[in-house]
Amino acid sequence: MNHQLLHLSERLRASFWVVPAIMMAAAILLAQGLLAIDAHWRVGQLPGFGWLKLRDADSARALLTAVAGSTITVAGTVFSITTVALTLASNQFGPRLVRNFIRDRGTQISLGIFLSTFVYALLVMRGIDAYGPGHRHTLSVSFALLLALACIAYLIYFIHNVAQSIQIDNITFKINREFRQALDNIYPTEDCRDPHQSRQDLREVNLGDDVLRVRINEEGYVQLIDHQKLIHWAREHECCIRLEIHPGAFLYHWGCVATVFDAPRDLDSQAIAQAIRSAITLGPQPTAEQDVIFSIRQLAQIAVRALSPGVNDPFTAYTCIDRLTDGIGIILQRPPLPNSFHDDDNVLRLITSELDFADVLAAALDEIREYGRESGVVMRHLLGAMEALAEICTRQADRNAMKTLVQRLAEDCENCIEDRFDTATIQKQLATIRNTLG
Repeated sequence: MNHQLLHLSERLRASFWVVPAIMMAAAILLAQGLLAIDAHWRVGQLPGFGWLKLRDADSARALLTAVAGSTITVAGTVFSITTVALTLASNQFGPRLVRNFIRDRGTQISLGIFLSTFVYALLVMRGIDAYGPGHRHTLSVSFALLLALACIAYLIYFIHNVAQSIQIDNITFKINREFRQALDNIYPTEDCRDPHQSRQDLREVNLGDDVLRVRINEEGYVQLIDHQKLIHWAREHECCIRLEIHPGAFLYHWGCVATVFDAPRDLDSQAIAQAIRSAITLGPQPTAEQDVIFSIRQLAQIAVRALSPGVNDPFTAYTCIDRLTDGIGIILQRPPLPNSFHDDDNVLRLITSELDFADVLAAALDEIREYGRESGVVMRHLLGAMEALAEICTRQADRNAMKTLVQRLAEDCENCIEDRFDTATIQKQLATIRNTLG
């Protein structure tokens, strides 16, 4: 349930309509509440509040008309600026980055405050008694003026926020922050590790020959897998489930989702498939909740576009490489992902298909290496990152993955780099890395 709520929260966060809709609903309630207060108490006659008093209903209507007309006009301008920013982000940094701009709370609130002010002004205007004294609507009309002033302030903030959001350093910082959050959730520290979870060589695990391969006849990206739900179901039916997919993978409609060992005899294959399907969330695109590769590919995509001949911006590539190196370093210093999950009786109930460090390293740097192989400065920066990672790489499997990538970098440099200074510097870096890795 917690995973589903987090997934729902992520989906709502990545939408433009939720925050403006909530703010407009609040504006409706606020308008009705202030009109009710004005109907029972004459705020303008209270000591110290005389300056709020209105002359008549016509002046109140004129003020509200000006507020409503100006705010809906500016709301259209805000929407246009947002569309331009999204188009710019998609063309320059890649379509994957559009999600980050949509998730920006500043943009959502800016759009919401203009729309909610417009809705508030309309409702108060409708509630004004044309034949009653103007002071009967003092509080509600004065609050509309306060909202108009807030709209002016938010317009200035919105322009500032858009100018900041399209700067590459801020973009990579936000992606890296989400990357770090995903790493903390997916790669917990040793003291936060669940004792019922472990990592073991699956070749040494004998689960028997009574197997049932499960297919669900659906396609899409795996966004979420509820491990606890699968463990509970496997314990209830005295079986073991081995997942053949992982978050971020694309599931073909003919693909195998899981293998069930000692499948329950009282359930048919369709019921078993439905039970496993209920714990898996598919979608049209991957998400960052359980997929660490998602944020990695965002940074890698920015770097690859920066290295394209049409852009040719190595400094942006440097920024992305630094952010990726920082995240990879966290993975190297955390325990490896568990692939075996036991119940409270220490019986193996779930085996997952997790990405190895080699897969993460390839997703982060392979495309950058491919498109930057002819640039000596980019290859030197990549090798500098590998040199920093080699110092904290302690597990033998991780060392082997880094050795493989270093060998490919060495071959690319030998075949594509001709500058003598770059060649000499690269050879020194390669020697240092190989000496550190052993």
